[in-house]
Amino acid sequence: MHTLKSSKPMNLKANLKTQLLTLALLIAHTTRAVEGMWLPMLLAQLNESEMKTLGMRISAHDIYSVNQASLKDAIVQFGGGCTGEIISSKGLLLTNHHCGYGQIQYHSTVERDLLKNGFWAMSQTEELKNPGLTAMFVRYMEDVTNDILRGTHQLPAADKQQKIQENIQTLIRKKKAQEGYDYIIRPFYHGNQYILFATETYKDIRLVGAPPSSIGKYGADTDNWVWPRHTGDFALFRVYADHNNKPADISDNNKPLTPRNFLKIYLGGVQPGDFTMIFGFPGRTNQYLPSNEIHNIANIYNPAKIQIRDTLLSLLDRRMRTSDQVRIQYAAKYARIANAWKKWIGESQGLRETNAVDRRRTFETEFTNRLRQNPDLLSQYEHTLPALQKAYDDLIPYQLARDYYIEIAIQGIELMNFARNFIPLIDLPDTARINRIKQNKDRILSTIADFTKDFDPNADGEAFERLLHLYLTANLQIAPAPALTRHQKHILRDRQRFRQRIYDRSYLHTILQQAPNLTDAQWATALRKLARDPLFTLSKDMYQHFLTHINRPYDSLSLIAQTLQADYMRALMATFPDRRFYPDANGTLRVSYGQVEGMMPRDGIRYHHQTFAEGVLQKYIPGDYEFDLPQRFIDLYQQRHFGRYADSDGRLPVCFIASNHTTGGNSGSPALNADGYLIGLNFDRLWEGTMSDINYDITRCRNIMVDIRYILWVTDIYAGAGYLLDEMDIIL
Repeated sequence: MHTLKSSKPMNLKANLKTQLLTLALLIAHTTRAVEGMWLPMLLAQLNESEMKTLGMRISAHDIYSVNQASLKDAIVQFGGGCTGEIISSKGLLLTNHHCGYGQIQYHSTVERDLLKNGFWAMSQTEELKNPGLTAMFVRYMEDVTNDILRGTHQLPAADKQQKIQENIQTLIRKKKAQEGYDYIIRPFYHGNQYILFATETYKDIRLVGAPPSSIGKYGADTDNWVWPRHTGDFALFRVYADHNNKPADISDNNKPLTPRNFLKIYLGGVQPGDFTMIFGFPGRTNQYLPSNEIHNIANIYNPAKIQIRDTLLSLLDRRMRTSDQVRIQYAAKYARIANAWKKWIGESQGLRETNAVDRRRTFETEFTNRLRQNPDLLSQYEHTLPALQKAYDDLIPYQLARDYYIEIAIQGIELMNFARNFIPLIDLPDTARINRIKQNKDRILSTIADFTKDFDPNADGEAFERLLHLYLTANLQIAPAPALTRHQKHILRDRQRFRQRIYDRSYLHTILQQAPNLTDAQWATALRKLARDPLFTLSKDMYQHFLTHINRPYDSLSLIAQTLQADYMRALMATFPDRRFYPDANGTLRVSYGQVEGMMPRDGIRYHHQTFAEGVLQKYIPGDYEFDLPQRFIDLYQQRHFGRYADSDGRLPVCFIASNHTTGGNSGSPALNADGYLIGLNFDRLWEGTMSDINYDITRCRNIMVDIRYILWVTDIYAGAGYLLDEMDIIL
């Protein structure tokens, strides 16, 4: 168990020394993987012995070190939401195809369709620049709990949060003056601990290679989250730096990064029981929720969001199948929307099948019984769990209304969401409005250009008519915005006619088309017209209603729940000193570890740990957008042209699974073997284990990885870009 540090004693029964002794005893009785996403800087104290019991041959300092090059120096947060890893001395970066999907789409046109055909730079001069794309390295981590919680312990919740933010900014300013890195400070254990991350973010990241979607996205939505998997979900980028090897804006003068470290690649493959480790930036988990909130997620929130996305995905799919232009425009959007949609379906199903609510209630009963056996703890925490449960139930109407607004008016109807950009301009007097336009004209035009590039008014118009109808027929306790209610009769009577009158005739369409040619005076006139536009006023009123009547009370109630969740976390760790508690994922650098192993999802069915190229051909459906294949792939397979990437039986490995605890954000994370060598690329989880963010179950939770041999085969033999392998350190 990890000891929390605070400037105030926390009355935890076990100190770190006792906890480490307990952990050693636990390790002695286990030889299989355990759950958890662990802080790299604490591996030597808390995890190293267990990891070696599972088969690891390197040391914790080989994984994380401040004073010498370690594996952490090859790991990056890619694009702010995925993970990537450096695999050569020239800054070559490996991540998932779906993580680079937006950049591949950005460079695609109907005439030059990189999504469909793939892309391979045959020299560095052909690599494609990507404005806005970043790669962030973590240089070191530091526990700063005392600094951040100083002066906060007697404050009310809202004042405490404000003081914490002040302390964070004070410490960041101090660190910047001393060292010059960028800094991120994140709460752990629901605000009982704070860790500082010193980072460097590189801004010139160029696309090097990507397979066609028929390889990189093979199986698409049908295979998403499921096993067996045959997806070559990878893409190659390169990090560029200035002449001092430091971060710099995109420039032709930049040079490939010389990294502090890069991963060695192992071609020996995997076997059941092999040690595996995932190193990356997992996004968010909620392992310590009370039972009633798990029920709320599975039976209230997820079903509502699933229904909305069902509607949106069906209409987008229909449009994308009939137009190559729309297919390219909406490729990344559709993938993003569908990914969460399918995950929520699996998560709710998994929570029910694992009896997550009942299991958590059983645990809560044990927690309560233990409290009653300890008078000191009982006096502190007797009311914590009941208060926490009430806080989450108080949130239900606001959380549900919030989900509906976000899913419909922000994620769903793009033009309504885009209209919010004009609210600050509309609310200004004419003179101030013109001055604001002059000052920000380039940014405004750039924002409009980015929006219109990937916008289809026909698809969005259908979303407008169908999703608003869904909003008004939902059983919500928080009434919709008055502006929407005023239209209720028309929407429910004839939603298509309502669309024609409000959406299709909106002046927003005119602004989008004419924006590049408008003078400052014409902009002022256009914005006056926009202020009276029915679609704009509907969007504005719904947004303001959301802020005032949904989000404001939601934030207040959420703060209560967060405060009680922090108290509950302390209570758990004090009440169960013999149990291991790892911090929830929060987008920061973590290590999880396990073993290569299949699973039995249900009676009579066993998942093998590995898939092969023959499975790709078995799924092949000519002309199908999910299961089509390039002719070159088929030809190479029929010739058995696998080179050195085949296994000992002459088969080409594609994917494998293991028991590493992962979540969103781990996409693109390296899968490392017992020696710290790269053996695969994490990209998904099994459908049966998608509830692992809330209720991890070692018997069914598996992560899915592309085998590194398949990645190299596609790059070398299929694509003919074998020169890239000359940069890599490959171990046979």
